[in-house]
Amino acid sequence: MRRYSSIAALLLALAAGPVFADQSLESQVAEIERLGISANWRDVNAKIQTLSPQLGSLSREQRQRVEYVRLRMLALSGDMAGAASGLGALLQEPLAADLRMRVYGTAINVAANAEQWSQAFTWLGEALAYLGEEPQQSVRLLGIASYLHNLVGETGKARELALRELALADKGTDERAKCLALSHLATADASSGRINESERWRWRQIDACVRAGDLIFAADGKWGVTKMLAAQGRYDQALHWADQALAGYEEAGYAPGTWGVRLALAGILIDSGRDLDRAGHLLADALRYYRDQKTPDMIAETEQLLARLAEKRGDPAEALAHYKRATVATASAENDARERRLAYLQVQFDIRLKEQQIALLEAEKEVAALQVTVEQRRQWLLWAGVGGLALVSMLLTILLRRAFIERQRYRWQSEHDGLTRLYNYQQVRKLGEAAFAAARRRGQPFTAIVADVDRFKGVNDHFGHAAGDAALRNLGVWIAEVVGERGIAGRSGGDEFTILLQEDAAQAEALLQRLRERIEPMEVFGKTVHFSISSGLCVANDQVSTLEQLVHEADQALYRAKHGGRNRVVRAGSEEPGTGRRAGLVVVGSGIDFGRHASERSLSEIREAEVVFCLVNPIALAMISSLRPDAINLGLHYAPGKDRRETYREIDARIMAEVRAGKRVCAVFYGHPGVFADVPHVVVRKARAEGIPARMEPGISAEACLYADLGLDPGRRGVQSMEATQFLVYDRQLDRAGLVLLWQVALAGDLSCTRFHAEREGLQALVDKLQCWYPPEHEVILYEAAWLPIEQPRVERLALRDLPEARYAEYTTLVIPPLGRLEPAAAARSPQRQPEADSPAEAC
Repeated sequence: MRRYSSIAALLLALAAGPVFADQSLESQVAEIERLGISANWRDVNAKIQTLSPQLGSLSREQRQRVEYVRLRMLALSGDMAGAASGLGALLQEPLAADLRMRVYGTAINVAANAEQWSQAFTWLGEALAYLGEEPQQSVRLLGIASYLHNLVGETGKARELALRELALADKGTDERAKCLALSHLATADASSGRINESERWRWRQIDACVRAGDLIFAADGKWGVTKMLAAQGRYDQALHWADQALAGYEEAGYAPGTWGVRLALAGILIDSGRDLDRAGHLLADALRYYRDQKTPDMIAETEQLLARLAEKRGDPAEALAHYKRATVATASAENDARERRLAYLQVQFDIRLKEQQIALLEAEKEVAALQVTVEQRRQWLLWAGVGGLALVSMLLTILLRRAFIERQRYRWQSEHDGLTRLYNYQQVRKLGEAAFAAARRRGQPFTAIVADVDRFKGVNDHFGHAAGDAALRNLGVWIAEVVGERGIAGRSGGDEFTILLQEDAAQAEALLQRLRERIEPMEVFGKTVHFSISSGLCVANDQVSTLEQLVHEADQALYRAKHGGRNRVVRAGSEEPGTGRRAGLVVVGSGIDFGRHASERSLSEIREAEVVFCLVNPIALAMISSLRPDAINLGLHYAPGKDRRETYREIDARIMAEVRAGKRVCAVFYGHPGVFADVPHVVVRKARAEGIPARMEPGISAEACLYADLGLDPGRRGVQSMEATQFLVYDRQLDRAGLVLLWQVALAGDLSCTRFHAEREGLQALVDKLQCWYPPEHEVILYEAAWLPIEQPRVERLALRDLPEARYAEYTTLVIPPLGRLEPAAAARSPQRQPEADSPAEAC
């Protein structure tokens, strides 16, 4: 039964996708994989970016292979944490055995480099479980195991594993496997003090890695030679090889390697007494880099070299200061080493158990191979003869016929819409690109039509979704009858259809007129359903040179048809002077959770506008882009270190340019567009001052969500709501008997308007000022509204004095609950009323 199940699974797999795999795409994927080993990560990322428009055409396995290379390049660029997270997510998907082992290998290395030791050893244990399924990957896995054992101080075990790895690599022809094995063996020998042996392995490593085309590990070998030559006092040679290693790392774009070589180069200059100023510059730059990377062992090494440099320069005080900082960093590094050791001990037992299981699997594999041999001989005897061959031929014929039929069925389903039986969106675009290019070559007219059902939501709401499906199904039949072989017709999504014709505008309008005449009422569950369609069309010309642009212009004409009363056809560019729509601006709020908070009015404005701008969170931007693929993301104007006031001016100018061009513009802003937002008010005022209609549609703000999530009623005690920096800079007095809300608390004290992260100094200044009204132990709340229905809002309660140590996002709000009770007005005026003892306000 297992044999026949395997045959069936194979046939289903062939029918499901690889049969149709585009060989040109496969060659591009293979090229990306090759470059991922031999080229600079920036070049590889550029290659992946070039392929990104075709990702939808790749098979699942091809997409996984490309994603693996992208994540490996992300690690090489220095983002180890991001790469580890992505590789972990990739391992949750069903992967081919060979790819899974490669992902495990890279994930373990990245986790180790990111100092996620428990994760690294956990992945190593998981990978060992798959070793029996993919024996050819055992070389790489042994190398990874050697690398991790070396990191936790098990140098003897690391050397043993590396020798086993090299022995297996030498049996094969994979030069890169030999390159990695020699690197691991040289590292293990260097860690255990075998300097001569390590140097011998390093020379072999350089040769093997150069033949394999691996830039990074070739540079790694040269770096190892550099350190050994420096340890022997051979400084001229060491400087030569340091330059070689640095050039190799820079060519590969591997930042950790380049900084390590620079550190070694500084040490050589100090030991040899050469160019101490250059050594000082190298160490200063390296110290900044390693502090940014938060690597205490490398910080300690850099501080020690700075101390030695200060001694060389005759500055003992400076040397002592660096030695003290090196001691602090060394203590932190030793703590990290203890954590690595603990993680190793936690999984050591599992690793040993896995090794036993691997040995058992190998024995079982030998037994299984013998059983397969016996089974093959037995089947040969059973199926011998003419009768057996005839039966096999008949079965194969039946299976192949069924596979052919299923393949045709799957192909048809992949190209057509299941409800209307017209082409789907992807197939319309694919066929349309070819037809458009052919029409351009022959100089023939080419017209795009975009049509949809008027008030389709009303059909669904009043008659049910069965009526809506029937309307779409019938419309698909009528479109197919009218278009026939004259053009390409398909359903774009929802109630929208696209028709592409190699005809001029007059012929296209005549076709649409026949289609509108063909539409007739339907009977659904005893009810008569009437509906109509609106259409927009555009003819290709010198200004419309691509199919994408042509369909977009037809889509804009459809919007004008909708706005002009529906049940009509509008040709792009057909407005007569004086009859076009007036320019206008509407600013709408997305709410905090766009899927729940966006009003029907806001959605209508987004659909009907000629130009849509968005300054919202990524989730809302994705939802708006599904409604309007041409929506413009204003968030691109922001940049690290850039003055936000300059960004606001750019956004203001971008919006007003379209408004002044006579277009109907919709600008979507996060939350309520009029709350803690400058640009929406500015552009509305400017448009009105220039005589252009402009208005603002409110949205649900973070403050509205706050009251709901925290169960607070501003009417009970009153509320003071202000921006945190404004509170710090100006003389604002707080009413501690009421609720106080401070917005954008992470940016407190940022008068430059350039940062997007919290700084302890600004938060401490905020705490110091708030203690004029509240005691240090007063409980406050850090609040962040949820962006999705499946998320929970952040409601973190903590003492006022602990605010500088908390975590912040740019949109975190500080909620300060009331302190004390409300006093009647008469009591407040009474001269006998005494203040509370030890009130913090008395000190201000």
